[in-house]
Amino acid sequence: MQVEDTLSKPSIKLNVFVHLLSIATLIVLVGGLSGCAGTATGVDRSVYSRLQPEPVVAQKSSGAAAMVVIRYPAMIHEYAENLYVSSFAINAIGGEMPAATAKAQTARIAQSLVEKSSYYAMSLYRELKKVLPKNSVLLSPHIIAWDKERQLHSRPILASEQIPTVLTIDFNIYSFPDVTKMMDSPPVTFGDLVTPMIVIKSSRWIEPPLRGLLVASPPLEDAAWRQVAAESRKHVEARMEGTTRTEVASLEFIAYLAERGMLPLGVPSKTMGSSNRRLIAVEEYPLEKIQMDGNLVGRLEEDFSVDPFVRGVVNGVSSRIIEMLNSIDHDRATFFARQAALNRFDPQLARVFFVQSADESVRARLQLAEALVGAEKEFLAAQSDSIYAGTYTGNYGMKMRKIIAAEYRMLEERRRLARKQNVTTAIAVIALAGSVYGAVASTAASTAAVIAASGAVMAGSVWALHKSLGTRTESEEVGRYFLARMAPTFDRQMSVQMEWLESKEIITARGFAEFRNKTLSLYQARVRSMTVSVDQRCQFRYPGFSEPGRWYGVCNDGWASGRGYGLAGNARGDTIEFLGYAEAGLASGSGGMIINRRKQLGATYYEGTFRNGLPDGTVRVEKAGATPALREFRAGKDIGKGKPGQLQKLNFTSGTSPTPRAGS
Repeated sequence: MQVEDTLSKPSIKLNVFVHLLSIATLIVLVGGLSGCAGTATGVDRSVYSRLQPEPVVAQKSSGAAAMVVIRYPAMIHEYAENLYVSSFAINAIGGEMPAATAKAQTARIAQSLVEKSSYYAMSLYRELKKVLPKNSVLLSPHIIAWDKERQLHSRPILASEQIPTVLTIDFNIYSFPDVTKMMDSPPVTFGDLVTPMIVIKSSRWIEPPLRGLLVASPPLEDAAWRQVAAESRKHVEARMEGTTRTEVASLEFIAYLAERGMLPLGVPSKTMGSSNRRLIAVEEYPLEKIQMDGNLVGRLEEDFSVDPFVRGVVNGVSSRIIEMLNSIDHDRATFFARQAALNRFDPQLARVFFVQSADESVRARLQLAEALVGAEKEFLAAQSDSIYAGTYTGNYGMKMRKIIAAEYRMLEERRRLARKQNVTTAIAVIALAGSVYGAVASTAASTAAVIAASGAVMAGSVWALHKSLGTRTESEEVGRYFLARMAPTFDRQMSVQMEWLESKEIITARGFAEFRNKTLSLYQARVRSMTVSVDQRCQFRYPGFSEPGRWYGVCNDGWASGRGYGLAGNARGDTIEFLGYAEAGLASGSGGMIINRRKQLGATYYEGTFRNGLPDGTVRVEKAGATPALREFRAGKDIGKGKPGQLQKLNFTSGTSPTPRAGS
């Protein structure tokens, strides 16, 4: 039965009106509408809005790579719901959660963050798609889950994060869970007010001392830092074992909620536009309460052709993202992710990839494999478009706009009431709340019950609207339920044309699993023999470490000798990674080395020339919280300032390395 039909019954209308009058009387008695309501305002533009938009600079990069993947919370698994809500209350951002706050209200606000994050993420997706190359922006919706091993975490619903990507953006919005204070100083997303939180990461080889963590909202900095550190450690461990890690990290917001009693880390940070922009530190995106254009928000139900969130937030954030894309070496950012993607098709090719051989047999095989990864990217881009259509322009988007517009009207009335200090208009405000519920919520009776239970009538009443969207899934078959609600046209047959050398193939599939099976079959049918191989048992050494590590690349008599990638570790938990040239098992020649000390905050990075495993010559040194320095080394010892003209930079796409032949 439709909501409008339910409300048309006179008996229900009368019950709702009685509840509303009771609440209005309660407001007068307790002074529920006080002057503090007048503080429900925010800044009208994001801190990034001062940036001047710049055109996207074309870069030579692999067709297998995307530029941006946007991660956001989209669903809550039923097993995780209670822990998610309690963690949300315990780790409240903006103030302490009072014990008296109603659990039902907190649960609704916690769920509303998932719903609104899904909706507002579409604005960022749409604006980036307008300016970035075709099929280069992907969506990665996550489900919030729980299990004994990982506890509260999130996992992706789609395979978007398996595609090599230059920048990974975590996006969500936030509201302080105490509805009695949400209109005061804490961050809030309600009506025309919105508090976005973002984290931007890239490959750790883009900013090695920060392990690739580039931007973070302050509340999420520590959790994000711990996650990238754990990712780095797991990557090294997997590579040392000869495998490729595939587990995707949780959303940074969910990682933050999952933390308990963790000590502050003192993550090196800097503000946007800092006087020392070269400082190696995480850029803080401030926790802003942004007030969007109320005229646009109020008309969202009738006209959403102009997006108020774009004007207030997205224009600035997308400008910063493009600025970062223009300054980042895309091949460097996607190098290791490309190797991991190749490993799904061809482990032998993936091992040779580190050599960057110019051999024709390698080139042909690599072109075919990357064409197939590019086809997967195109398929996932089409899936992202379907999610956008369902979430923003479909039924879900329609409901969200109705909710946001209703919140705005209530908030505006509360502001007006606060300005006039006229409590007698409370009845009119509550009547408005009732009418909004009649249009949106699932039943009028549940609306009245929620209003009666809340001490903050204006805020509390509308939170119940979000419950009707139903973000929780009742089944393990997450994808099917998610797509049925967020992308009704998603489960359709799609075709992708891929090209390599002088060949063309059209791959048609109904879902990504079927599509991947077809790409794998196509690869196995078309793959050519390769005359290059590398020794899987090759060893790599680092001075001071008693045990040798593993080398992926050119080998001689079981030791690293030529171009490749090496890792080593010691009993204390210190590790090193090296990409470049080696001789007799030790780094020798140009390359880059990341050193992780167990008790050190951040890594140390050396790029330049090496001899006998140590920096030797002109080397660029990078440390967290410091400005990069060009230094001169002799046998690992810093002897003074280096000369810029003598720095040999690490080349991620060099094809000039010695080519190992089969059996070498």
